[in-house]
Amino acid sequence: MKKLLFITLLLFLSLPLIAQQDNWGTKVVKKVAPKTLTIVTAYPNPFRTSTRINFTSTERQTVTFTVKNLLGKTVFMERINAKKGKNNIPFKRDNLQNGMYIYSLRTDTELVSKRLVIR
Repeated sequence: MKKLLFITLLLFLSLPLIAQQDNWGTKVVKKVAPKTLTIVTAYPNPFRTSTRINFTSTERQTVTFTVKNLLGKTVFMERINAKKGKNNIPFKRDNLQNGMYIYSLRTDTELVSKRLVIR
């Protein structure tokens, strides 16, 4: 009886492997878009009145800069034509309350998000 249970268990566990046997030996290649935004920082952070979002772009492209509160509501958005090389975006707090926000830089192929603190 124990042998029969053991054989049944082995058969049950090996069925998914047998079903996948056709895929063995095939290579799955994932296409990953190259990173176009690097060295993304905000300085100063935390800040009181204004800060600068600094980033390096590997190509000329349109970048969408957004700032969201912790509930996910967009409180600021701007489109920037980034040049190849170093770029910066000045950001003023205007009427935003003290607290933590998430800023994002989005291109056609990637999204970089980081934290921003207003004191």
